[in-house]
Amino acid sequence: MDIQIRPADLDSDCEALVNLLSRHLSAQADSSRFQWLYREGTHGPARVWVAVEKGSQRIVGSAAAYPRRLSFNGRERLGFVLGDFCIDEKYRSLGPSLQLQRACLTALREPPFEFIYDFPSRSMMAIYKRLGTEQSGELVRWAKPLRVEQKLLPLVRSKSLARALSLIASPLVARRGWRGDERLCELGVQEGPCGPDFSRLDQEISAKAGVRTLRSAEYLNWRYLGNPIARHEILTAHRSGKLIGYVVSALGADDARIVDLCSVEEPGVIVRLLFGAVERLSGQGAATVSLNAGAAHPWNNLFERAGFKRREGTPIIVALAAGSPVSRSDFEHNWFAMQGERDS
Repeated sequence: MDIQIRPADLDSDCEALVNLLSRHLSAQADSSRFQWLYREGTHGPARVWVAVEKGSQRIVGSAAAYPRRLSFNGRERLGFVLGDFCIDEKYRSLGPSLQLQRACLTALREPPFEFIYDFPSRSMMAIYKRLGTEQSGELVRWAKPLRVEQKLLPLVRSKSLARALSLIASPLVARRGWRGDERLCELGVQEGPCGPDFSRLDQEISAKAGVRTLRSAEYLNWRYLGNPIARHEILTAHRSGKLIGYVVSALGADDARIVDLCSVEEPGVIVRLLFGAVERLSGQGAATVSLNAGAAHPWNNLFERAGFKRREGTPIIVALAAGSPVSRSDFEHNWFAMQGERDS
């Protein structure tokens, strides 16, 4: 049962990796997702390490690192977001898992990569602690209920009555919170690929203080509109014909998610985008809208004012390359982290 760790070849190891990922992660982790996430990323192809049996050379585990370009107070830096960690059940002792994850962290020794971040599960935190990497923060879920039928049912004990009352109460619940001033901007659904105006907005916003993922038009088209496993919608805000912000939503069966939010620093515009997204998701039948953001996200107070309630948090891990000018404090206090910062 001895294993060895080696870098993967995205071509020759593709079939074995897809089989491994689809068994352990999701049936959606198929070849189209692999092509999109591992090969086509606009910030560069993924780096992957695999655990193989020494005798058979069969791949029994993998861990990936996806390049991400972030702006730190106007300065572009290159790092990785980690993801897709999985290993066959009989090798899930701490030793093989440590070997595999340690290989990912060694990527920090190779310039020009300066940082790694991850959104690990609680169980994955045990591996990080053994590697001497402590939790750096939290990704917090904010939730806004849109339908109240299930909450009314225990009170009225009648499905038909709960449904009737919900038709009256749910629209009021969905509109609860600050909605901004509609005169500040015009909202509209993005039709077709994102164009140069999105890259212009990204350059304008990235020049300001804070830590942000660089979101050029090419990145948005790849990350959201080209995503093969989730359908996304981009709602834009324009003023006098100029793009000043947008919000990205993903629709689920009952729960919808706001996964990204980019805007000029105007509270009224930010909450207007949130309200617009919630209104559209409500019309599409969502029971709840969730929004994941870093515990220190600079706009958390606006999420609350817009009617979102703070729920549970999950860990964030940050590791820096030796001698990197990137500050851990920037990640912990000035990072505009959202669900879109994850690997997929």
